[in-house]
Amino acid sequence: MQKLSCSLILLVMLVLPSHSEAQDVLSQIQALAAENADGYASPLTEGLAYTLAAGYMDQSAPMGAFGFDVGIRFMGSRPGQEHRTFQAVLPDSVVFQHPSIGERTYQDPYRSRDGSLETPTIAGNGDGLVLVPAGEFEADLLAAGEDPEDYQIVFPSGLSLPVTPLVTLHASAGLGMGTEISLRYLPATEVAPELGRVSSQGFSVSHLVSQWFGLPLDLTAIFGHQNVKGEGFLDASGTHYGLVGGIGAGPMNFFGGALIRSASSELTYRVENPDGVPGLPEDGLEFSIRSSASASPGYVVGARLQLLALNLSGHYTVGAHDVFSIKIGLGLP
Repeated sequence: MQKLSCSLILLVMLVLPSHSEAQDVLSQIQALAAENADGYASPLTEGLAYTLAAGYMDQSAPMGAFGFDVGIRFMGSRPGQEHRTFQAVLPDSVVFQHPSIGERTYQDPYRSRDGSLETPTIAGNGDGLVLVPAGEFEADLLAAGEDPEDYQIVFPSGLSLPVTPLVTLHASAGLGMGTEISLRYLPATEVAPELGRVSSQGFSVSHLVSQWFGLPLDLTAIFGHQNVKGEGFLDASGTHYGLVGGIGAGPMNFFGGALIRSASSELTYRVENPDGVPGLPEDGLEFSIRSSASASPGYVVGARLQLLALNLSGHYTVGAHDVFSIKIGLGLP
């Protein structure tokens, strides 16, 4: 399985110092520890999980028999302010070997250069935290003629990632009896530089339950599933089900509802530490970062505009992660 070949892998790993200014984060990223990689990447992995489970509805009622729609949809999860920074985890100990001092184990070998352990996530902004040798570890480095700055550990800067995006092509068809089915697909595509190449596929089914009860408003039951894969390093999926209600008014349709969302994402990467820098995991060690949204509620509000065969729709899902969706389509309702 290919690892570290795509930018998403690189973005979630923490960095070692570089003597030259990097043109982007990717050129200097290595791994620190699973906890810190998870903290840095969580707005991306959690956001993707919620995006996949945010719902794919276009209007309050399914299309009629022989209705069809093809188009493209853009979705994005917006990280909250609490996802802009995280508290770094310091290494408990390091083992260091030098001809003049032999091999020694140092407890609490690092400290924050500025005293704070708060550092940006991928969604935050500003420079990353810098850890510098401390205590006996620093003293022995100096005694051995080493420069402690060569052993400092630098976290990546925040990338101010505004959303976790997902783009899909879709085709929907009305089957009659108040039922509609939709298929969504994205071939391996670079949706955003931070994500690398990803592919996606999914489906949803909706059924007009209000037709059985004579309700004055549309009430539709929906179920959907979507997954994303990223060239051997990423595997994520999301499922949603719930009720959407609304009403049409001329070319406009207004809808809202509630969903139950469940999703998971797993990101796998391999540590690069060929120089064996103390405080970092062993070179070649693999980590996985997992995020999930289990039975999380989401509340939807949206609208659709139909102009002859062209339609434009959008909705906003409010919950643990807010997700927005915009879709443009062509077809007959």
